[in-house]
Amino acid sequence: AQLRVLGALAALALLLAGVGIHGLLAFTVSQRSREIGVRIALGAERVGIAGMVLKDGLILAAAGVVPGVLIAYGAGSAMRTLLVGVAPADPATIGVAAALVVAITLLGSLLPTLRALRVNPMDVMRTE
Repeated sequence: AQLRVLGALAALALLLAGVGIHGLLAFTVSQRSREIGVRIALGAERVGIAGMVLKDGLILAAAGVVPGVLIAYGAGSAMRTLLVGVAPADPATIGVAAALVVAITLLGSLLPTLRALRVNPMDVMRTE
């Protein structure tokens, strides 16, 4: 019963992280639409624009994964009785969790990246 509750809370936390990253990157793209439009007008490739937005998402993921791994190690030691058959510092478990967070970050970055790619330089210039 405790394991199911922990699993549900972990899934909820992962969902909230993905939604939060999506919201933050969507806001960032909307704030930087003029810059993105100028870059496109000056000949920036779409791959470079997508890379710029995805890089911001991956920086956010790294900022969450690094302290998260440290906190998970400490929390794992404190919850030793709930971790049946898994060591608190199990590299496979921590690696899978970190990879899952990065995957959720990339999914959360997908729509803002597509929005950045659809920026029309002429529309951005007309808004000034």
